This record gives sequence, structure tokens and C-alpha cells, in this order.
Amino acid sequence: MMGDKILLTGITGNVGSAVVNYLKNMNISFIAGVRNIERSKQQDDSIQYIHFNFQDTLTYETALHGVKKVFLVRPPQLTDVRVIFKPFIQKCKEAGVKQIVFLSLLGAEKNPFPPHHKIEKAIVESKIPYTFIRPSFFMQNLSTTHADDIKERADLFIPSGKAKISFIDTRDIGEIIGRTLTEKGHENKAYTITGSVTITYWEVADTMTRVLGRKITYSNPSLFKFRKAMIERGIKKDFVTVMMILYLTTKLGMASHITNTAELLLKRKPRTMEDFIKDYLDVWQ
Repeated sequence: MMGDKILLTGITGNVGSAVVNYLKNMNISFIAGVRNIERSKQQDDSIQYIHFNFQDTLTYETALHGVKKVFLVRPPQLTDVRVIFKPFIQKCKEAGVKQIVFLSLLGAEKNPFPPHHKIEKAIVESKIPYTFIRPSFFMQNLSTTHADDIKERADLFIPSGKAKISFIDTRDIGEIIGRTLTEKGHENKAYTITGSVTITYWEVADTMTRVLGRKITYSNPSLFKFRKAMIERGIKKDFVTVMMILYLTTKLGMASHITNTAELLLKRKPRTMEDFIKDYLDVWQ
């Protein structure tokens, strides 16, 4: 099936890899912009790669050649919107890109602190048709960032208090992004993507206990205790600060919002926490 030429960035992340899987399953061709083509080929040689690096503007032109749609993911370490993302968006404009699908975050339109807020603004100002995907908390954080705590300590070591959270599975986000890139009618839309229910981390721990068949607790540490533990584990201070801001916003109830947008776009109910835990059992065994 030949449609518009699609460039994907950020394909190694939880969401990016889910976008890749969706497009492959639908037999839709795309190119993946990566920093190291050889290393990417070792991981998956069924994908068409092109050399692309946000920090090297010389790679923009070749990567965007003939491209009509871009899936934009901000690499976590890059925060300077003026120096990096504005020139990239400008290059998209010059290259004739007809749609940028941007992986933003829940509440980005109201929250000026994360770079996503400024990136959204820059895309709107460029007049390129956009689709903003603003997802709630990823279920996959439990199978990546927090996997070791669950596996080795049988504990959710997360400073979220009593917060209720509308978790979403990144596989569903990936499918939604794949659909917005390939279906008509998603231009100049911002989609807030959440699960169908809100649950606390105590409820997550209870579901894990039931599915895994061993007791999983939610220790709910203070933000300071969490910070100290993360730094002791060798996690970079900047990243720990980002995590703390995220968990503080959940503590304040920012992720307790539910929309039916995911269901409308997927044409089915989004996956539940139980579905997710069953599918990722191996990670915590």
C-alpha cells in the first residue's frame, strides 16, 4: 500500500516501537530516523532507516526528503526548544510536510513547565497541520522504569500518594498514532488519551498480587526518600528531577482525568491494567 511518505522519530521508546509494530502489521511503509543505522539494523533489519539526529541540523534535509508526515518524539535529554525543535519544525515546513503527529503529554496545553508545551506552540505557529497526542501515565512504566523494584523487592516504589490515575497501555497509544498518520481527518486535532478507569497504585499492587500469585506492595515513599534512593541507584539527577515533577503532578491529581477519546479512535475499549500485567508477566517473574 503506497500512501504519503512517513518519517518516524523515537522508534526505540515504548510508544515509538508500538507505532512501528502497528504500521508493520498494517503493511504501511515508513522510514525511521535513527542516529546509528548499523546498531538499529542489528535490532531489526526489516525496517528502512535513514540517518537522523536532532542535534545535527545537516541530517534534517536528507531525512525529510519527500516526506509528507512526521511522527515527532522529543528525546528525553533534549529540552532546548528554540535551538533544536524550532529549526526542525521550520525544516519540515520547507520540505512540504503536510502533518506532524507529536507525542505530547497529558495537560501539556495548561502546563508551561515541560518542553512539550513550547513544542506544541512552535508547531501551531508553523501552520503545518498537526495532531497532538497527550497521553496519561504509561502502564509500561511498570515494565521498564519500575521493573526491578517489582521483580526483586515485590514493591511499587513510587511517590504518588493516594492519587487515582487513568493509566494507558503504550500499545494502544502506538495504534492511535499509527491511525492518525494513516487515516483522514486528524489534522489540527489534540487528543487526550487515557484508559477507561482511574486506579490508585494500591489497586495496581492488588491486581499484580492476584495475577503474579505473590504479594506485591505499594510502599508510597515520600518524594525526598524517592529522590535519595534513585540518586543512590546511579540515576542522573536531571532525570530524577523530571520523575519527581511527574509524580508530584500525579499526586496533585493531574492524571485522574478520563476521556473516551482512546475508545473512539481505537474503535474498541483500551487495554486494562489486568490485560497489561498478564501480557508482561515475564518481566517481573
